[in-house]
Amino acid sequence: MGEKTRDTLFIDMKYVILYRKLGYDEIAPDVFYRQYQELGVTIYSEEQRFEFCGKNYPLLAYKDFVRLEAIDRLLKMGYPSSALQLDAAGYDLAIVYANAELYCGIFMAAWGKEYSALMQTYAGGSSNTECLYTSQLSGGLIEFQSKIYRNGREYVAGIFERDARPYSEQFSMPQDDGEYDENFVVKGGVLLKYLGNDEVVVVPSGIRQIGTGAFWNNMSVRKIVLPEGITCICGDAFVYCENLKEVNIPKTVSEMGDDPFAGCLDIVIRNESPYFILEEGVLFDREKKFLIHYTASDPRTEYVIPETVTWIGKHSFYKCINLQLVTLTKNIKFMGNNAFSDCRRIRLINESDSFRYVDGVLYDKNITTCMHYSMGSGVRTVRLAEGVRTIGRNCFWNCDMIEKIVIPSTVRQIGYNPFANCKNVVLENHSPYYKLIEGILYDATGKEMVYCPPTAVRHGEVIVPNTVLNIGRSAFTGCNTLERVVLPDGLQYISRSAFSGCTALKEVVIPKSVEEIADWCFNGCISLERVCIPNHIVLLPNTFNGCHTEIVRT
Repeated sequence: MGEKTRDTLFIDMKYVILYRKLGYDEIAPDVFYRQYQELGVTIYSEEQRFEFCGKNYPLLAYKDFVRLEAIDRLLKMGYPSSALQLDAAGYDLAIVYANAELYCGIFMAAWGKEYSALMQTYAGGSSNTECLYTSQLSGGLIEFQSKIYRNGREYVAGIFERDARPYSEQFSMPQDDGEYDENFVVKGGVLLKYLGNDEVVVVPSGIRQIGTGAFWNNMSVRKIVLPEGITCICGDAFVYCENLKEVNIPKTVSEMGDDPFAGCLDIVIRNESPYFILEEGVLFDREKKFLIHYTASDPRTEYVIPETVTWIGKHSFYKCINLQLVTLTKNIKFMGNNAFSDCRRIRLINESDSFRYVDGVLYDKNITTCMHYSMGSGVRTVRLAEGVRTIGRNCFWNCDMIEKIVIPSTVRQIGYNPFANCKNVVLENHSPYYKLIEGILYDATGKEMVYCPPTAVRHGEVIVPNTVLNIGRSAFTGCNTLERVVLPDGLQYISRSAFSGCTALKEVVIPKSVEEIADWCFNGCISLERVCIPNHIVLLPNTFNGCHTEIVRT
């Protein structure tokens, strides 16, 4: 981990949401607790540790969060705490029988490259049953992958699945996905991506899950027919499908991630599942505790969230064009990031003890996290309260009416997409964890560029300092005054949507030191004529979405 990650991992909103998703409650500032059948587990977030069976274990690296999640999953399945041994016999986690004999030894790694490396380096050959495991929070759902090795054979399921029984010996072999139309990219029963441009899309039978972002930004589709047999619709599954008018939720769907329909501005949802309630265009879970989606085009100007609701989901009110006043009722305890993004007329009434609403800004109850700015508040100079440590993800997204944001001395972390499209903003910084150079915000080390507002561009040009290793997520998004950017030798990463919406940008030269250009990087750069890119960089499908750019390999 880098310096900034090591300092701020414990207050990353991603992990706060993970704790909440696992069922932990914040019983004191930075202290989270969950009671299982026979014991309680406590997370001391500030101290970067959790307490399990009277012992302390670290929460320093992403792998540590994987282990915490695996313990939660196994306890919920019915394993007694005595069956779970940490750092036993060389394993990250061991499951033992009542007589202390080993049932399975588990090696863990962070999702992605670390887990791939673990699979490649795993030697096998042990007489024990062993498992490789990883998990992540993605789109509001906790995903996991596992490989089980026993007696020289490899299995893909049988220990961590919801329908698996403790100490099961029923391990599953990999199954063939079958054949699908070339427009449907399917792996392991999950629709990863729809590649077609049909107006009516009938998803084939045999698919059990619509993956995160499977129809992302598809502007052609107008109707989607989902078959029986689908059990899960992941977060952002149909996000930004602005012309999608109709979709059904089959009766077999029991799980749903963060608002799959965000950005579907005039959609009609037909719910057939007993696991969800659809009420006047608002989608809830079946207990009405989780608000998933509010139809953006609904004509109402005011909405009182039902008192049954305890959680407002991510993106749930995205682009609600008519809403002017929303009441946060008394039982709401948590809100996902970006819940009211792009609601340009909105103000809030707060009745919940879990939040504080001051001068158009919604904070958590301890005023340590900035969660939302109300575009309809009329506040143009936003002075964040002293004591705020985290500026949450997306909380100032598209707030082009703001003229100034004052960052207090207590801020230690700024989430991604912090000020994207704040086209008229001037930043004032007092935090030692960040610094301003000629109006552009960097982390204190100068290794990451956080945000460049259009007001900081001089004569159409920005020269990025030689210290910068990473252009942060949406760092230049909406910077419509930028015509030319000079990137330094030594730059390593250009994050997702970094230059999205830079409509005046004409030419970019990518240094050979850059290892990765993330997706949507130059989305909507309509004036971009030429980009020089090193041969070793692999371009993702939407890197130049909406551009007519000459790509020159160097």
